[in-house]
Amino acid sequence: MSNCTFVRAWVGPCGSPMPCTTHQDTVCSSCRQPATHECEETIGPMVCGAHLCNDCEHTICTNGCNSGAPLPNAMKEHCKKTDQQVKPWYTQ
Repeated sequence: MSNCTFVRAWVGPCGSPMPCTTHQDTVCSSCRQPATHECEETIGPMVCGAHLCNDCEHTICTNGCNSGAPLPNAMKEHCKKTDQQVKPWYTQ
């Protein structure tokens, strides 16, 4: 029997025996595909924790950070990695 591989932010794989009733029907908050992990971006003292697939991530704000500024062009909090419009602050 295999274990659940859904990755919890800042914790690691779930590890529950399959079928994992906690994660088996989890969908990505951005694109609604099956989720594989929780968003590990920190916003102040909290972890985002949104459910995401491997193709989506936290949207980078206009200041190059994950919070503290407006989102570009009315984007949602999470997006496809290929749809990011702003580069992270450390690459600018």
